[in-house]
Amino acid sequence: MNPGNEEIKLLILRVTNDCNLRCRYCYACGGDNRDSMSLDIARRAIDYVAARSRSFKIQFTGGEPLLKFPLIKIIIEYTKNYSSSVLYQLQTNGTLITPELARELKSLRIAVGVSLDGMPDVNDLLRPFASGRGSTIATLQGLQNLKAVGVKVGLTAVLSANNIAGLPRLVELASYQGNVHGIALDLLRPVGRCVDNKILPPEPELMARQVRASLYRAEEIAGLGGGLVRFREVERLKYQLRQGVSRKHYCYATTGQSMVVMPRGEVYPCSSLAGIPDFYLGNIADGDFSLTNALDRLPFLHRTVNEVAGCRDCPDNWLCGGGCLARTYAYTGRIDKAYPGDCRLKQVFLEYVREKENEAV
Repeated sequence: MNPGNEEIKLLILRVTNDCNLRCRYCYACGGDNRDSMSLDIARRAIDYVAARSRSFKIQFTGGEPLLKFPLIKIIIEYTKNYSSSVLYQLQTNGTLITPELARELKSLRIAVGVSLDGMPDVNDLLRPFASGRGSTIATLQGLQNLKAVGVKVGLTAVLSANNIAGLPRLVELASYQGNVHGIALDLLRPVGRCVDNKILPPEPELMARQVRASLYRAEEIAGLGGGLVRFREVERLKYQLRQGVSRKHYCYATTGQSMVVMPRGEVYPCSSLAGIPDFYLGNIADGDFSLTNALDRLPFLHRTVNEVAGCRDCPDNWLCGGGCLARTYAYTGRIDKAYPGDCRLKQVFLEYVREKENEAV
């Protein structure tokens, strides 16, 4: 167990590049090619991680991973060969979740994340089917099918200039659905289709106002008896402040504890950095593949918050981790400089959490 002192916490399997949507900002350009993972590549990746980790999570992504659901089921069955504790998570657009598939996801104990950017007028524009037809109704039906079998989901919304004004309405929709336990906000990255389609990031102060309004709207709905929709970053900050937990790294990509395996076996530290030559770590199919050796060639991946310009002098940097590596790289071409949009978003969350903590005293 754990050769070379590696410990991998997160294995992301991009089981296919194919997708039934053509999201206008997709960083992975899902559907532009239809490469899909073979069982051999999946097994090699799992063998590598399981030999080094007592517990880890497998996240299935794409493209649209449910296009390869038979493979996902085989992969989960294969992991039972190991003594490692394995959790499973799936990030999907939700449009393919039938009542039968919802029951299977529940029986397999796969945590489900669904991408949704707003009400139909906005989401249909940003996340159409390949035919150009809007996808929102199909996504909401998928959410209802999951609700019918008792599966709760987390929503992920990509924040852009197109949808930021409607963020409070997304909170209302999430509460109405009844099985959405929380929302994660992902700031737009200017890569992939986003560039060609001229999708722009939200204006920082408008973003701050609308995120703040969304936090209060979630609180208001819960006070009226509706379902409480939590925000992932708020919950994280609450825990850190109460427990005094410092966050020197933003994510597993900067601790060397994650690996993304592409359909043909190429390995990267993060899904959002996949395909960028500067972050290529090798191929899992190579007999001498070593994540440790690959990461040693890219020492900048191990950056801490204290090594990021704009972060080291911030009094709240111990709560932050230095911001998203992929987003910083996408906007600045560097990984040692903070992206101001990340900072502004984090400030809004932190101000809200501290306000609520003070009210509770």
